[in-house]
Amino acid sequence: MKTNLIKLIGALSLVSFSVIHTKAQTIDNIYNWSEAPSIKTPIQEIYPAIFNKEIYISGGFVPSNTPIFFGLSPSKLTFIFNTESQQWREGAKLPEERHHLGLVSNSTYLYGIGGFYGQKGKAWQIKNTVYRLDKTANTWLNGPKLPIPLAESVYASVGNNIHVIGGKTLSPETGKHVDTKKHYILLDNKQWVEAAQPSIVRNSAASAVLNNKIYVIGGRQAGVQSGNKQFAEVYDIESDKWTAIQPLPVALAGMSASTLNGKIIVAGGEAFGPNGNWKEGKAYNQVWAFDPETDKWSEILTMPSARHGHGSVTLNNKLYIMGGAAKVGPQETLATTLILVKD
Repeated sequence: MKTNLIKLIGALSLVSFSVIHTKAQTIDNIYNWSEAPSIKTPIQEIYPAIFNKEIYISGGFVPSNTPIFFGLSPSKLTFIFNTESQQWREGAKLPEERHHLGLVSNSTYLYGIGGFYGQKGKAWQIKNTVYRLDKTANTWLNGPKLPIPLAESVYASVGNNIHVIGGKTLSPETGKHVDTKKHYILLDNKQWVEAAQPSIVRNSAASAVLNNKIYVIGGRQAGVQSGNKQFAEVYDIESDKWTAIQPLPVALAGMSASTLNGKIIVAGGEAFGPNGNWKEGKAYNQVWAFDPETDKWSEILTMPSARHGHGSVTLNNKLYIMGGAAKVGPQETLATTLILVKD
């Protein structure tokens, strides 16, 4: 059921940053927004991850004095947020600039997987590189390379194994970008193996892990069947099988997904305009919750502004949404960090 009530509770100053509260009430849930300190720079096209009880962002598109794509350039920077001190700091720089770098962690390493390298005129070079960082080192080292170049995939960690699903790769025939439904698992930090493929090809989807199952939601297809998708499905690790779930109520790409109190929370996203024209597209501020027990979606509230190309993670029963852009494509890049909790 859609939001019945949204209240602006106010703003206050706390240890040099403002905290803004809003509440949204549904039939049986009350959710509360607050705003944490901003990232040190506006940044979009990110896939943050939890590692060693902190939030990591690496790579991404950032504003630049020497831009390669509409005022933005890929980044080497790593930003780390400590939720106890409520402070961001810089971490180890990547070996090479990346945007759409997939971050995902297990008990041993933080991985930075695939993504795009960019230069002026060649902003979208898909890579098969894998970088990794352990809990003691301050340097990214090379990990096992992906079997194929991949970007705009979804990433998951289950049982200490790393999953990379779908996204964009290079056509072996033409060398051009194509969508894929490949599904690779990095076993024991050593080697990539193939697993059951999802039902459709897509890029820019969102994913979350709940009860050791991987949910992949929405996304975008290029080519003849171009456009956003509502389709959603879940991967069972034990059976190595995919099962369709209730479709997302709105066809979205470039959104985020995380879990909170047994639900999957999908926030924001974008849709391109006619013929894939991002300049005529739309960004969204809606937040949706999926209940796997009932196989139903509900719109629970909205973000203070539209947001796409952002990331979300959950730590200590708080869902953090960070970065992204307030307008579709490379426009109005954001540094803000939101926190969602259920009262």
